[in-house]
Amino acid sequence: MRQRLGKLAQRVSRQLNRISPEATRRALGKAVGQGADILFVHSSLSSLGQFTGGGQDILSALSEVSGTLGLPTHSYTYPEVPGEQAPIFDPVSTPSHNGHLTELFRSLPGVIRSIQSTHSLAMAGPLAEELTAGHYHCDTPAGAGTPYARMIERQASALLWGVSFHSYTFYHTAEDAAGSPFAYEPETRDRLRVYDEAGAVRECISRRQTRDPRRFAQCGELMERAGLVRRVPLGKGALLFVPDCAKAHDFLVERLRKVPDFLFLNCAARLA
Repeated sequence: MRQRLGKLAQRVSRQLNRISPEATRRALGKAVGQGADILFVHSSLSSLGQFTGGGQDILSALSEVSGTLGLPTHSYTYPEVPGEQAPIFDPVSTPSHNGHLTELFRSLPGVIRSIQSTHSLAMAGPLAEELTAGHYHCDTPAGAGTPYARMIERQASALLWGVSFHSYTFYHTAEDAAGSPFAYEPETRDRLRVYDEAGAVRECISRRQTRDPRRFAQCGELMERAGLVRRVPLGKGALLFVPDCAKAHDFLVERLRKVPDFLFLNCAARLA
């Protein structure tokens, strides 16, 4: 009986949280407004409900409000033991760990994936090639010279689709720009390996972002209170839109220069 009631509750929940393509586009219109030249999207579809148009319709809707569209395709292809060689990252076949929508997007014709073992991203649009180029040449996943820093320079927008600011990769870009000594594990230089544009194996030495617990979600709430984020309800949750990631970046860098461990859970500084 309990099992049958549980299944019934799941069916009812799915019916109550069905989101049509029309509702998706209305919410996107409220969030993004006239559109974004560059839109970077973190997503969790199931956290909002059941999208009746499916993932392809969502990607079409996102393309309609963006000039160049990007999604994270992080694979975290680290060596099993620090200091040893990592498995080879293949931009064509190495799967993304950022959810169904990112896997669907990276496989579409015309989408370009940056070549980087741990924090790659996929982009489509007129700036895709320029923004993704040479990611594996950088000695950090999201710092200076990476596609993330380039997006900040071009005042990209970000959209958190059913996820909190815990997923906001640009925090790492801000830590790097602020010179925080807490941004990276001090003794770790990973020997990452990739297939480059010509299909040759390249070894790339990269710093590793520290894995200590952060207060990313709470800092997102701080940025929202500062007027840097637009919230639009959708389904069981909300879309969180950052119109200008450069302004959010400056906001974070200012605080990190004053308190270098500002983003860490054990930091004594108040979020204000």
